[in-house]
Amino acid sequence: MTLSLCERLDSRRMNYPARLAYIIDDIERNNQTSIDHVFRIANGLIAAGIGKGDRIAVLSRNSVECAEAMTGILCSGASMVPVPNTATPEAQRNMLLDSAVKGFFVSDQYRDAALAHFMDIPSIRGDLRFALETACEQFHDHTAWATNFDVNSPNVQMAAREEYDILYSSGTTGIPKGIIHSHLARNLLISGFEKMEFEGGVVLTSTPLYSNTTITTWWPSVWVGATQVIMRKFNAERANELIRDYAITHAILVPVQYQRMWASSNHSPDNWKSVKWLFSTSAPLSLVMKEKILADTSAQLLEFYGLTEGGVATTLIARKAAEQGKLGSVGQVPPGGELRILGEDGELLGPNEPGEIVGRTGIMSDGYLNREEATKAMHWFDEQGRLFYRSGDVGYLDEDGWLFLSDRIKDMILSGGQNIYATDLEQALNAVPDVVESAVVAKPSAEWGETPWAFVVRRANSERIEEEIRLDANKQLSAIQAIAGVTFMDELPRSDIGKILKRQLRDTF
Repeated sequence: MTLSLCERLDSRRMNYPARLAYIIDDIERNNQTSIDHVFRIANGLIAAGIGKGDRIAVLSRNSVECAEAMTGILCSGASMVPVPNTATPEAQRNMLLDSAVKGFFVSDQYRDAALAHFMDIPSIRGDLRFALETACEQFHDHTAWATNFDVNSPNVQMAAREEYDILYSSGTTGIPKGIIHSHLARNLLISGFEKMEFEGGVVLTSTPLYSNTTITTWWPSVWVGATQVIMRKFNAERANELIRDYAITHAILVPVQYQRMWASSNHSPDNWKSVKWLFSTSAPLSLVMKEKILADTSAQLLEFYGLTEGGVATTLIARKAAEQGKLGSVGQVPPGGELRILGEDGELLGPNEPGEIVGRTGIMSDGYLNREEATKAMHWFDEQGRLFYRSGDVGYLDEDGWLFLSDRIKDMILSGGQNIYATDLEQALNAVPDVVESAVVAKPSAEWGETPWAFVVRRANSERIEEEIRLDANKQLSAIQAIAGVTFMDELPRSDIGKILKRQLRDTF
């Protein structure tokens, strides 16, 4: 089985040269111009001896140049290593050392850090250091360099098991784990989106291009030829404007983005009339938010739960789930996949019994680069010897096979000998009037060992006090689950793709 991005791009350039590939700020790039540049990059890398088995890194803000560099790397046959721009220079350096990249594209914002920290990385060749925007002595002008090469398709064919990318977490210290994805794993994304009308669509890209969340829709868009409207940095009011002004048809947003867009002063159901498909991932989307999206749009809403590593995956088709009273779940495992729930001693649990979620699907990464022990620790094998991946998440399957999340194992609250799942408490808080979002963590308690404490973001101009919020939420909870206190915050600490950093909240105690 071979997969040729080059063939698809070449056909698109021939048949739809004027169709827009990218829009960002006031920049528009049509297929002809964009694909010409992508093929020049690919042919330049090939001329430099780069191909299958090699890796090229990109460290950039969201930009057309970044997207085209990523595509050019893939067209050369090399694997791309998108470096999280929110990681510290020390962590970024460790990623580059770990992946042994031979080339490096960098945007202006991160060039000084690159000059200070990356110039002595032995695997990076001096002739393959490129500036995506402004050149300097150490980083060549990638556009000027690319003009030396042909716009013809390099016609590279990739085998399904060959490496597509390595994605790293945006860690702060040490050596983050690199997750290896094959072309097979990535192209299963495309088959999963076949019926979702991406071809000819207009896709909003509002999360960082280096993240697995973004690649979920970026890659199918590149493959079928959708127009991508890219945000350099997310802003709720601007996102509402883009959806309205460009008649967006598809968007993948993380839960906090949905929350902020709906809370924005310019939110209107009229903005969403063009939208056919909405996707949510990276964190659970609250029941309250799902209900608002279904009420205000006619779009199909799909929530994806899973691991960047693959293996564990479910999809919630929101309108179907609402009809069946399952909207509070994260859906069902896709065809061909399996989920199991494990108890504390590794025993298999039955319906409605919470435990660690393990799974296997068609999309499973090749594990962690240079981390044999970490890869083995992720593995669980069933009685037939089949491989499942551990999630580190707690949840349960109901009698119909719908998955309900309880918590991360490390975020579970142990109070008076009872396990308390923060997700249940957060759902109660988010249903309270004037609560925009919330996070519940364990606070040390002399009496109970740990007790639930909530951090809450209120609506602007709300006059409600902490105790009112706490009491309203506790009316929906059992005595064991009762929230001990509430702290108001202007915003919750989050990762670059919107995951709440509960460790930072726990560190305040």
